[in-house]
Amino acid sequence: MNIYYKNEQAELSGDDPVVGSSLYNIYDPMLELTAIFSKNNIKITGDYGINSVLVDSLCIGYTNAFRYELTTQEGSCSGLINDKITIFNFDEILFINGFKLILESTENLYLGYLFLGCKTLLPRFEAGPETGKILFSESSRSFGGQVFGVRRKTLNSFSASFPRISTEEKKIITEYVDAVLNIEPHIIDPYPDAREEFPPMYSTLNVSDVSLPKRNENGFYYSSSLSWQEAR
Repeated sequence: MNIYYKNEQAELSGDDPVVGSSLYNIYDPMLELTAIFSKNNIKITGDYGINSVLVDSLCIGYTNAFRYELTTQEGSCSGLINDKITIFNFDEILFINGFKLILESTENLYLGYLFLGCKTLLPRFEAGPETGKILFSESSRSFGGQVFGVRRKTLNSFSASFPRISTEEKKIITEYVDAVLNIEPHIIDPYPDAREEFPPMYSTLNVSDVSLPKRNENGFYYSSSLSWQEAR
């Protein structure tokens, strides 16, 4: 299970969005607050200045672009965008001081989220993770039994149990939870090899506490469980 929360945010320039929009909306935690452009092919340039960064993954979210091309001093990669969240994991870690991203669409383009950084690998979770939908609609009944209410969007959810966690894996989980808490949205990729069944999700942790009890066995091994709720 891959987690993408260490986003290396750069100083941005390139094609200007329309009036009232901002290029920096692609770093805003609100996914649907997009950078909106008045043309269908755009270029975004990112500059990290003197502080070069390590990256091994690119995530593009909530856009009507159908193709991307990313160029750094380490080379370039390109591909099709066909999901709400498109993830491209590099073959190796790159050490870069900037990037150029080209996006192509068939209409005026918008982009809601850009991640360029290093993924985090969570421990192997046990078979049988839970997926579902959280309903926020409200309904009531009249004295006569008629139903009325307020229709609101549903949000997807995902939860998993980690039955055996090593000391090093415990540190990874602790660092992750301390960084995002249950307020910072980020991308999770539960099954990178089965994204049709378990697509990546822009989400927050949906827990009020994280327990990591030591297992009843020799050595230092722990167990835990985590759950996430879709964010928009």
